[in-house]
Amino acid sequence: MTRLITALLSLSLLSLASANTLQFDIVHNRDVQAAQLQRRSLVLQRRSLDRRSLNRRAGTVTAALANAEQQGLYAANVTIGTPPQSFGVQIDTGSSDMWVPSVGACTDNTQLDDGCPNGEFDQTASSTFEVVGRNEFNISYVDGTGSTGDYFQDTFRIGGSTLTNFEMGLATATTIGTGIMGIGYNTSEANVDTGNGTEYENLPLAMVNQGLINSAAYSLWLNDLQATSGNVLFGGVDIDKFTGDLISVDVYPTEGSRRVTSFTVAWTSLSATSSSGTDVLTPSDFAEPTILDSGTTITLLPDQLAEQIFSELGAEINEQLGAVIVPCDLEKNTGTINYSFGGPGGPTIKVQMSQLVLPLTTTTGQVPKYSNGQTVCQLGIQPAGQLPTLFGDTFLRSAYVVYDLENNQIALAQTDFNAKSSNIVTFASKGAAIPSATEASNELAVAQTATGNPRAGGATATGSGGSAATYNPNATGLSAARGFNTSGGSAVQPFAWSKVVMLAMSVAFMGMGGGVLLL
Repeated sequence: MTRLITALLSLSLLSLASANTLQFDIVHNRDVQAAQLQRRSLVLQRRSLDRRSLNRRAGTVTAALANAEQQGLYAANVTIGTPPQSFGVQIDTGSSDMWVPSVGACTDNTQLDDGCPNGEFDQTASSTFEVVGRNEFNISYVDGTGSTGDYFQDTFRIGGSTLTNFEMGLATATTIGTGIMGIGYNTSEANVDTGNGTEYENLPLAMVNQGLINSAAYSLWLNDLQATSGNVLFGGVDIDKFTGDLISVDVYPTEGSRRVTSFTVAWTSLSATSSSGTDVLTPSDFAEPTILDSGTTITLLPDQLAEQIFSELGAEINEQLGAVIVPCDLEKNTGTINYSFGGPGGPTIKVQMSQLVLPLTTTTGQVPKYSNGQTVCQLGIQPAGQLPTLFGDTFLRSAYVVYDLENNQIALAQTDFNAKSSNIVTFASKGAAIPSATEASNELAVAQTATGNPRAGGATATGSGGSAATYNPNATGLSAARGFNTSGGSAVQPFAWSKVVMLAMSVAFMGMGGGVLLL
């Protein structure tokens, strides 16, 4: 089996099983799907820039997540079928379907040079396999990739726990070489718009209904960029994985609808802090609908706010690379970019430079350099253009995030990187409040104009507060910029950009139409 599967299987041995619980790590594997993710990264980054102008408790499930640092992929090990077949699948809070490629789906596609190295499902080898929606699975992505095939039911295992007759997608044709575990709202399943129009029990709901967890909720701890693993905990909160207060904010439906399809929250402040000061970059009435999505590897900000951040950090858009670049030395800077949610009484997450500066490497193993000899890195923030505002992994690594699908709330706290201990508090019952969390006071509200989850390509978002398209007119200047100065800014030495392997920007936008558990 592939390196990813091997790594995940070894980590899964650390999981412990008990009644109504499931816990396992998510692995940060640096060798996953480099070529395929690079292709998606280049398309999405250029489009965005062009548009600019191991504990386990009863009622919980914990799963290990593998972190592909170079490609931005967080993956978990699962098995499907009888006897079980092993897969490495990407964890994605921004989509809702669990799907895997079928045998032959990748080898028949010339776009997938590496095939499907993380597993292909052989339906003929499973005695519990049953098709429930012939030709009804159809998921597409904004970069032109996608998968089509059938919906099926089979035995599904994750983190030492088992689901029977669990519904998934089987890709008989795909341009994506690894399966995806969507754990968002079932209202945004591909089947709702491209299949027979009905919703089914996706993973969080199936875990509740089969008694693995008490409430459809989970906590995500990605850990830091250099860590080999993090985890996702279904049905509970690990209070040893964060520092400070865990504060909850509301998740908002699409404008003019009561239907919640994505994890959209009210982002209400952006600031930059360094040794030379703090700059508040948004006005006091700022409120922007923002989607929290682990399937997006970077952070997409409204264009003018992104430009403000670039000015603070000394970043520049390099059209040749199709990336926002910075000197790699910036990762050593102690400054932070600060994001607040829900208004003054809501949570604030501080993102260190070490979580934002990402490597750029040539296919021959060389690192691009500026003409002054400094190495070139990629910044994990880009202008959104016409895409929604999305906070992906370059934000989420710095936050401990609890997703409560029952009560339409998200709780955030500053993460505790590389925490060694675990203290899990379980959701007491279906619909119970988030354990150990307090609600934001006097919360500001927003309206999401996107008509689906963050995978609805081309959707835009507008807030009910100050416009996200303008920075703070009362900003005190770039006082923090002096503290971020790394003396870069010289020209990048010539090289073949086609040979550059950038951190993949996996914004897997699904086309419209188309207890506790820890992963």
